[in-house]
Amino acid sequence: MTIDWGALILVAAVSVAAAAAVVALFATGVKLLSVPPVGAGAVGTPRDDETDDVSDDNRPLAATIGGTACFVLSALLVLFGVYLIIPAFHP
Repeated sequence: MTIDWGALILVAAVSVAAAAAVVALFATGVKLLSVPPVGAGAVGTPRDDETDDVSDDNRPLAATIGGTACFVLSALLVLFGVYLIIPAFHP
């Protein structure tokens, strides 16, 4: 039995790139959904649980749509990876 080193390196590189893409998309989604509303105050001001502006529903619409899109894309990438791994899904 011989090992096809080129194929092994290709699979490893694609796996690392796909994992990085999923993590980056998810982190971007979290960041976009934590954008405070317009006029919420200066960045760096101390916050506590009672006056947290991030939980306000007045987040910019573009940030909400972008964050949701990032979560959907990361979920689709994960589901596609599961589809590729499980042979019963593609007869």
